[in-house]
Amino acid sequence: MFNSLNDEEWRLARLERLGLKEDPFKLSADPRYLYLGPEHLAVYRQAQGVVSRRRGLALFSGDMGMGKSSLARRIYDLYAAEDNVIISYIHTASFKSAMDAARQISVSLGLPTQRSFQRQMDTLERLMADEYTRGRNLVIILDDAQMMEQEALEVIHRLYNFDYDAKVVQILAFGQREMNSLFETNKAVNARVFVRLALPPLTLSSSLQMVLFRLNVAGRGEPFIDDDAFEYLYQRSQGVPREIIRLCALSTDLVLQSDGSTITLDIVSEVIKYEV
Repeated sequence: MFNSLNDEEWRLARLERLGLKEDPFKLSADPRYLYLGPEHLAVYRQAQGVVSRRRGLALFSGDMGMGKSSLARRIYDLYAAEDNVIISYIHTASFKSAMDAARQISVSLGLPTQRSFQRQMDTLERLMADEYTRGRNLVIILDDAQMMEQEALEVIHRLYNFDYDAKVVQILAFGQREMNSLFETNKAVNARVFVRLALPPLTLSSSLQMVLFRLNVAGRGEPFIDDDAFEYLYQRSQGVPREIIRLCALSTDLVLQSDGSTITLDIVSEVIKYEV
Protein backbone atom coordinates (compact mmCIF):
# COMPACT_ATOMS: atom_id res chain seq x y z
CA MET A 1 0.00 0.00 0.00
CA PHE A 2 2.84 2.40 0.86
CA ASN A 3 5.39 1.23 -1.73
CA SER A 4 5.03 4.43 -3.77
CA LEU A 5 5.74 6.66 -0.75
CA ASN A 6 9.16 7.80 0.37
CA ASP A 7 10.40 6.80 3.82
CA GLU A 8 9.15 9.93 5.60
CA GLU A 9 5.71 9.76 4.00
CA TRP A 10 5.47 6.06 4.82
CA ARG A 11 6.41 6.76 8.45
CA LEU A 12 3.84 9.55 8.80
CA ALA A 13 1.15 7.31 7.28
CA ARG A 14 1.98 4.53 9.74
CA LEU A 15 1.99 6.97 12.66
CA GLU A 16 -1.43 8.22 11.58
CA ARG A 17 -2.67 4.63 11.74
CA LEU A 18 -1.71 4.68 15.43
CA GLY A 19 -3.54 7.94 16.09
CA LEU A 20 -0.38 10.05 15.97
CA LYS A 21 -0.09 13.19 13.85
CA GLU A 22 3.69 13.27 14.30
CA ASP A 23 6.54 11.36 15.92
CA PRO A 24 6.21 11.67 19.72
CA PHE A 25 9.75 10.50 20.45
CA LYS A 26 11.93 12.83 18.43
CA LEU A 27 15.27 13.44 20.12
CA SER A 28 15.44 17.03 18.84
CA ALA A 29 14.86 19.78 21.39
CA ASP A 30 11.31 20.73 20.42
CA PRO A 31 10.03 23.01 23.23
CA ARG A 32 6.49 21.64 22.78
CA TYR A 33 7.69 18.28 24.09
CA LEU A 34 9.46 19.55 27.22
CA TYR A 35 7.77 17.90 30.19
CA LEU A 36 8.47 19.51 33.56
CA GLY A 37 7.92 16.80 36.13
CA PRO A 38 8.57 17.32 39.86
CA GLU A 39 12.33 16.75 39.43
CA HIS A 40 12.75 19.34 36.67
CA LEU A 41 10.15 21.73 38.03
CA ALA A 42 12.08 22.20 41.28
CA VAL A 43 15.18 23.31 39.33
CA TYR A 44 13.10 25.45 36.97
CA ARG A 45 11.47 27.32 39.85
CA GLN A 46 14.78 27.78 41.64
CA ALA A 47 16.27 29.27 38.46
CA GLN A 48 13.32 31.65 38.19
CA GLY A 49 13.89 32.69 41.80
CA VAL A 50 17.56 33.42 41.15
CA VAL A 51 16.60 35.69 38.25
CA SER A 52 13.61 37.46 39.75
CA ARG A 53 15.25 38.02 43.16
CA ARG A 54 18.65 38.93 41.64
CA ARG A 55 20.53 36.29 43.60
CA GLY A 56 23.58 36.08 41.37
CA LEU A 57 25.35 32.85 40.49
CA ALA A 58 23.62 29.45 40.35
CA LEU A 59 24.95 26.03 39.29
CA PHE A 60 22.65 23.35 37.88
CA SER A 61 24.32 20.02 37.26
CA GLY A 62 23.40 16.55 36.08
CA ASP A 63 24.58 13.56 34.10
CA MET A 64 24.27 13.39 30.33
CA GLY A 65 20.70 13.11 29.06
CA MET A 66 19.07 14.55 32.17
CA GLY A 67 17.53 17.51 30.32
CA LYS A 68 19.85 20.35 31.38
CA SER A 69 19.97 22.00 27.96
CA SER A 70 16.21 21.74 27.53
CA LEU A 71 15.75 23.52 30.86
CA ALA A 72 18.32 26.17 29.95
CA ARG A 73 16.54 26.91 26.67
CA ARG A 74 13.15 26.99 28.42
CA ILE A 75 14.45 29.59 30.89
CA TYR A 76 15.91 31.65 28.03
CA ASP A 77 12.59 31.57 26.15
CA LEU A 78 10.76 32.58 29.34
CA TYR A 79 12.72 35.81 29.77
CA ALA A 80 13.72 36.68 26.19
CA ALA A 81 10.42 38.46 25.53
CA GLU A 82 10.50 40.53 28.75
CA ASP A 83 11.39 44.21 28.32
CA ASN A 84 13.03 44.50 31.74
CA VAL A 85 15.39 41.55 31.18
CA ILE A 86 18.50 41.46 29.01
CA ILE A 87 19.37 37.80 28.53
CA SER A 88 21.96 35.84 26.60
CA TYR A 89 22.32 32.10 26.07
CA ILE A 90 25.70 30.55 25.32
CA HIS A 91 24.93 26.96 24.31
CA THR A 92 28.51 25.70 24.65
CA ALA A 93 30.54 27.62 27.23
CA SER A 94 33.86 26.05 26.21
CA PHE A 95 35.86 29.17 27.07
CA LYS A 96 39.59 28.57 26.52
CA SER A 97 40.76 31.60 28.49
CA ALA A 98 39.53 34.63 30.40
CA MET A 99 39.75 36.71 27.21
CA ASP A 100 37.76 34.11 25.28
CA ALA A 101 35.07 34.12 27.98
CA ALA A 102 34.90 37.91 28.09
CA ARG A 103 34.61 38.14 24.31
CA GLN A 104 31.99 35.42 23.91
CA ILE A 105 29.85 36.83 26.70
CA SER A 106 30.18 40.32 25.23
CA VAL A 107 29.21 39.18 21.74
CA SER A 108 26.21 37.28 23.13
CA LEU A 109 25.03 40.59 24.63
CA GLY A 110 25.53 42.51 21.40
CA LEU A 111 28.78 44.21 22.44
CA PRO A 112 31.82 44.69 20.18
CA THR A 113 35.05 42.79 20.77
CA GLN A 114 38.06 44.67 22.14
CA ARG A 115 41.81 44.16 21.74
CA SER A 116 42.64 43.77 25.42
CA PHE A 117 41.06 41.87 28.30
CA GLN A 118 40.80 45.03 30.40
CA ARG A 119 38.97 46.93 27.65
CA GLN A 120 36.63 43.99 27.11
CA MET A 121 35.78 43.87 30.79
CA ASP A 122 35.33 47.65 30.87
CA THR A 123 32.81 47.32 28.04
CA LEU A 124 30.94 44.58 29.89
CA GLU A 125 30.92 46.47 33.17
CA ARG A 126 29.65 49.61 31.42
CA LEU A 127 26.74 47.62 30.00
CA MET A 128 26.00 46.16 33.43
CA ALA A 129 25.96 49.61 35.04
CA ASP A 130 23.78 51.10 32.28
CA GLU A 131 21.20 48.31 32.39
CA TYR A 132 21.06 48.38 36.18
CA THR A 133 20.45 52.14 36.10
CA ARG A 134 17.59 51.54 33.63
CA GLY A 135 16.09 48.98 36.00
CA ARG A 136 16.81 46.05 33.74
CA ASN A 137 18.00 42.64 34.91
CA LEU A 138 21.03 41.19 33.09
CA VAL A 139 20.97 37.38 32.81
CA ILE A 140 23.64 35.12 31.30
CA ILE A 141 22.94 31.42 30.73
CA LEU A 142 25.99 29.20 30.29
CA ASP A 143 25.30 25.71 28.96
CA ASP A 144 27.85 22.88 29.01
CA ALA A 145 29.74 25.01 31.53
CA GLN A 146 31.90 22.06 32.58
CA MET A 147 33.82 22.62 29.33
CA MET A 148 35.33 26.00 30.27
CA GLU A 149 38.96 26.26 31.30
CA GLN A 150 39.76 27.21 34.89
CA GLU A 151 41.22 30.57 33.78
CA ALA A 152 37.84 31.59 32.35
CA LEU A 153 36.38 31.74 35.87
CA GLU A 154 38.25 35.01 36.33
CA VAL A 155 35.58 36.72 34.21
CA ILE A 156 32.84 35.54 36.56
CA HIS A 157 34.95 36.75 39.49
CA ARG A 158 35.26 40.19 37.90
CA LEU A 159 31.55 40.42 37.11
CA TYR A 160 30.63 39.75 40.74
CA ASN A 161 33.14 42.25 42.08
CA PHE A 162 31.01 44.86 40.33
CA ASP A 163 27.96 45.17 42.58
CA TYR A 164 25.45 47.73 43.76
CA ASP A 165 22.80 47.08 46.42
CA ALA A 166 21.65 44.02 44.40
CA LYS A 167 23.32 41.58 42.03
CA VAL A 168 23.79 43.39 38.73
CA VAL A 169 24.13 40.17 36.73
CA GLN A 170 22.55 36.75 37.23
CA ILE A 171 24.56 33.82 35.84
CA LEU A 172 22.88 30.43 35.47
CA ALA A 173 25.46 27.75 34.69
CA PHE A 174 24.30 24.34 33.46
CA GLY A 175 26.74 21.45 33.13
CA GLN A 176 27.73 17.93 33.93
CA ARG A 177 28.69 17.06 37.49
CA GLU A 178 32.37 17.92 37.00
CA MET A 179 31.30 21.57 36.63
CA ASN A 180 31.02 21.73 40.43
CA SER A 181 34.63 20.62 40.83
CA LEU A 182 35.70 23.23 38.28
CA PHE A 183 34.09 26.05 40.26
CA GLU A 184 35.64 24.74 43.48
CA THR A 185 39.11 25.42 42.01
CA ASN A 186 38.45 29.15 42.35
CA LYS A 187 37.61 29.98 45.96
CA ALA A 188 36.53 33.54 45.20
CA VAL A 189 34.06 32.43 42.52
CA ASN A 190 32.90 29.39 44.46
CA ALA A 191 32.04 31.62 47.43
CA ARG A 192 29.71 33.59 45.14
CA VAL A 193 27.53 30.58 44.29
CA PHE A 194 24.06 31.18 45.69
CA VAL A 195 22.63 27.73 44.98
CA ARG A 196 23.78 24.37 43.64
CA LEU A 197 21.19 21.91 42.42
CA ALA A 198 21.55 18.53 40.73
CA LEU A 199 18.98 17.08 38.36
CA PRO A 200 18.13 13.58 39.65
CA PRO A 201 16.91 10.65 37.53
CA LEU A 202 13.17 10.55 36.92
CA THR A 203 11.01 8.30 39.05
CA LEU A 204 8.90 5.62 37.37
CA SER A 205 5.81 7.80 37.79
CA SER A 206 7.46 10.91 36.31
CA SER A 207 8.86 8.88 33.42
CA LEU A 208 5.41 7.54 32.58
CA GLN A 209 3.88 11.02 32.77
CA MET A 210 6.60 12.35 30.44
CA VAL A 211 5.81 9.67 27.86
CA LEU A 212 2.05 10.22 28.14
CA PHE A 213 2.61 13.96 27.77
CA ARG A 214 4.59 13.43 24.57
CA LEU A 215 1.95 11.10 23.16
CA ASN A 216 -0.73 13.67 23.92
CA VAL A 217 1.21 16.44 22.16
CA ALA A 218 1.58 14.14 19.16
CA GLY A 219 -2.18 13.56 19.07
CA ARG A 220 -2.74 10.26 20.88
CA GLY A 221 -4.78 10.39 24.07
CA GLU A 222 -4.79 6.69 24.91
CA PRO A 223 -1.91 4.56 26.25
CA PHE A 224 0.64 3.31 23.76
CA ILE A 225 2.94 1.22 25.99
CA ASP A 226 1.95 -1.82 28.04
CA ASP A 227 2.68 -1.55 31.79
CA ASP A 228 5.15 -4.46 31.82
CA ALA A 229 6.91 -3.07 28.75
CA PHE A 230 7.29 0.35 30.29
CA GLU A 231 8.62 -0.99 33.59
CA TYR A 232 11.29 -2.94 31.73
CA LEU A 233 12.13 0.08 29.58
CA TYR A 234 12.36 2.28 32.68
CA GLN A 235 14.72 -0.16 34.42
CA ARG A 236 17.03 -0.14 31.42
CA SER A 237 16.96 3.66 31.16
CA GLN A 238 17.77 4.17 34.86
CA GLY A 239 15.42 7.15 34.79
CA VAL A 240 17.48 9.20 32.32
CA PRO A 241 14.99 11.19 30.18
CA ARG A 242 16.99 11.07 26.94
CA GLU A 243 17.45 7.30 27.30
CA ILE A 244 13.73 6.77 27.95
CA ILE A 245 12.86 8.73 24.81
CA ARG A 246 15.51 6.88 22.77
CA LEU A 247 14.22 3.46 23.80
CA CYS A 248 10.64 4.57 23.13
CA ALA A 249 11.71 5.76 19.66
CA LEU A 250 13.35 2.42 18.82
CA SER A 251 10.33 0.52 20.13
CA THR A 252 7.99 2.71 18.06
CA ASP A 253 10.05 1.89 14.95
CA LEU A 254 9.32 -1.80 15.49
CA VAL A 255 5.60 -1.15 16.01
CA LEU A 256 5.47 0.78 12.74
CA GLN A 257 7.04 -2.16 10.92
CA SER A 258 4.45 -4.56 12.34
CA ASP A 259 0.68 -4.79 12.40
CA GLY A 260 0.59 -4.02 16.13
CA SER A 261 -0.80 -0.90 17.74
CA THR A 262 1.09 -0.77 21.04
CA ILE A 263 4.58 -1.25 22.46
CA THR A 264 4.58 -4.61 24.18
CA LEU A 265 7.09 -6.33 26.43
CA ASP A 266 8.19 -8.46 23.47
CA ILE A 267 8.95 -5.35 21.42
CA VAL A 268 10.96 -3.70 24.21
CA SER A 269 12.83 -6.98 24.77
CA GLU A 270 13.64 -7.12 21.06
CA VAL A 271 15.03 -3.57 21.17
CA ILE A 272 17.11 -4.16 24.26
CA LYS A 273 18.44 -7.49 22.99
CA TYR A 274 20.70 -5.61 20.58
CA GLU A 275 21.85 -2.98 23.09
CA VAL A 276 25.48 -3.23 24.14
